[in-house]
Amino acid sequence: MMPMKPTEVLAPGNFQDKIMSLVPEITQIADIHVKVMFNQDSSDFSAPQWEELSECIYKNLDAYDGFVVIHGTDTMVYTASALSFSLLNLNKPVILTGAQRPLSKLRSDARLNLIDAVELATMDIPEVLIVFGQRILRGNRARKVSINHYRAFHSPNFPYLGEIGVGIQIDQSKILKQSGVTRLVQGFKSDVAIISIQPGIHPQYFEPLLMTPVNKYIIQSYGAGNLPCVEINWIPFIQKATKSGKLIFIGSHSISGSVNLEQYASAKQAGDAGAYGIGAMTVEAAYVKLQKISALTQDTTETLQKFNEDWAGEL
Repeated sequence: MMPMKPTEVLAPGNFQDKIMSLVPEITQIADIHVKVMFNQDSSDFSAPQWEELSECIYKNLDAYDGFVVIHGTDTMVYTASALSFSLLNLNKPVILTGAQRPLSKLRSDARLNLIDAVELATMDIPEVLIVFGQRILRGNRARKVSINHYRAFHSPNFPYLGEIGVGIQIDQSKILKQSGVTRLVQGFKSDVAIISIQPGIHPQYFEPLLMTPVNKYIIQSYGAGNLPCVEINWIPFIQKATKSGKLIFIGSHSISGSVNLEQYASAKQAGDAGAYGIGAMTVEAAYVKLQKISALTQDTTETLQKFNEDWAGEL
């Protein structure tokens, strides 16, 4: 991103193709080829970009030892999840990084993040990672937790794979053990919606959604999966959705911990009405995984089976 005159508002710049002259240190680490695939704010990223990016990496797997994706921070975890579900049995590192403060500004974190990412991409770490703020995180376990801090990403339900200081410390016991040939699983279907529950909001506002092609919902609830079920009652909404063939999944506003629909009475009512918990998966990863599954099948039993399978360490 670059400040655009006269307002200095940040917008996509056009210097990506000059990255090696701006951060020449990375050429000391590896032989690098730069490809500019998109030049847009990451808030505009969705399935078409995920698809094109995963296809590009897959087609070039044999030509490179690793891949670094320079990406905006806002939707980085969604793209990381999408790549992890598209490139199964990945046999080399695919690393996403970016910056909180643009490379064009003083005190930018872009330079160090990029250097770290390129060095990690030369190592034997066969999975999709986010390398940011000197932390090494599994991409589909990460969440963006800060707008201002340089350590913008956290992995609330899974340990960091490593940290970067004077040296690079990697916990090899946490790295995915891949088996089989890398394969590309194509397709995403945007028939998934996230409903965020807030105190006082009524389910009737969302009932028109049940008349749309959206057929999978993640309800972002409280705590371990609790929903309002007294004066404002979400259980009939779940029942109505499931009777019409829709699938309801329960996530949480809480940043860490696991959804358990057996722990509290209101959560159990949701489970009894036909909802399914997402466990310790992040809401972002669950959202992308359901889009991927929707492109493969619309069968309820098969959808649930695939959702509960561990594809790339997301569970």
